[in-house]
Amino acid sequence: MIFYLFLIPAYSCFLFFLTFYWNKKNIQKIGPDLNVSVLVVFRNEEQNFSDLIHSFKQLKYSADLLDFIFINDHSSDGSLAKLEELLIDFPFENQTLSLPEEKTGKKEAIILGVEASDAEIIISTDADCTVSTDWIQLMQSAFYSTSIHMVSGNVVFKAKSFWDRIFQMEFAPLIGVGAVGIKVGKAGMANGANLAFRRVTFLALDPYNDNVHIPTGDDVFLLQKIAKSYPDSIHFEKSAIVVTNPPKNILQFVNQRIRWASKWKAAADNKSKLPALIVWIFHFLYLIGLLTFITQNQYFFTIGLILIKALAEFIFIYSILNSQKQRFSILAFLILQVFYSFYVVLFGLLANFAAYQWKGRSYGKHER
Repeated sequence: MIFYLFLIPAYSCFLFFLTFYWNKKNIQKIGPDLNVSVLVVFRNEEQNFSDLIHSFKQLKYSADLLDFIFINDHSSDGSLAKLEELLIDFPFENQTLSLPEEKTGKKEAIILGVEASDAEIIISTDADCTVSTDWIQLMQSAFYSTSIHMVSGNVVFKAKSFWDRIFQMEFAPLIGVGAVGIKVGKAGMANGANLAFRRVTFLALDPYNDNVHIPTGDDVFLLQKIAKSYPDSIHFEKSAIVVTNPPKNILQFVNQRIRWASKWKAAADNKSKLPALIVWIFHFLYLIGLLTFITQNQYFFTIGLILIKALAEFIFIYSILNSQKQRFSILAFLILQVFYSFYVVLFGLLANFAAYQWKGRSYGKHER
C-alpha cells in the first residue's frame, strides 16, 4: 500500500507537469513567407482525396511560394485517376510522381518527393487528412529562426460517432506527450501527418540510409536524427491542426497501434526507449495493484487510487482536446479508464511479436 501511495501520486504529478507544458503558449514569430513544398504520399486513397484536395484549395498562402508533390506508392485502386480529376482546377503548382517498381514504402516516396522539390521547407501530410486555411502559414513561421530544423504539428482524429470519440481520446495523449517532449528538449515522437523540415537538413542527414528497409517510422527516424544532429532545433506548433480519419473498426485500430508501437521500437535507441518501458511498467503494476487490493477487500483504498489517477488523466486529456476544439466525452473517458491499462500492457507485448497489415501489405516481426 505504501508503494502504491507513492506510485499513483507520482504518475499524477507527471501528468500535471505535461499539462502545464502543453498549455504554455507559443511565441508567434514574424518574418517573410518561405518557399514551401507539400508532400503527400498515397497508396489506395481513392475514397479520401476529395476532402484533402478541397481543404488544400482553401489554403491562404502565396501561390508563388507554394507547390504540391503527390507520390504514388503503387496504388491498386483508382487513386491516380481520382487525383488527376481533382487537380484539374487546383490553384497551386503541383506534380504527381510514382515510385518505380523496385522501390516501395513511404520512406522511398518521401526521398523521391524531397529530391523533386526545390523549396526551402518541406511539409508532409497524409491523404486521409484535412487542413485549415492557415496551416501552411503556421507550420512555416517557426523557420524564421535559422536554428529551427523541424516543426511538428498538432493532429486530431475526426469524430463523427461515439466510437470515434473513444479513438480520438485515446490518441490525444500521444500527441500531448510528443509535444511536451519536444518543448523540454527530449524529442521522441512526431506524426508524419503534420510535419515540416528544412530540405537541406533532410538531404544532409540522409535520415533513411540505414533504415529504409523498415516499413514504418519515417517520422520518428527523421525526428530523432535531427534531434541528435541539431539539439534544441525542433519546435511543436500547437495551433497548426491537421484532422485525420480515425480507424474504421477495431481490427484497423489494432493494426494501426501495432504499427505505431513497432515503429517507435525500431527507431528509438535504448535510452530513448526508457520512457515507453516506464509507461508499460506503470500500467502493469497498476493492474497488479488493483487486482491485489480488490482480492484483499481494500475497496476504499482501491477507489482512492483510481480517482487520483483518473483526475490527472482527465485534466491532461481535456486540455489537449480543448485546444484542438474538440468535445470531451465523459462516457468515452470512463470506458477508457476501464480498458486503457489492459490495452497498454497488451499492445506493448504485441509490438514485439505480432504481425500487422497496413494499406494492403502484411508485415511480420522480422520487418521491424
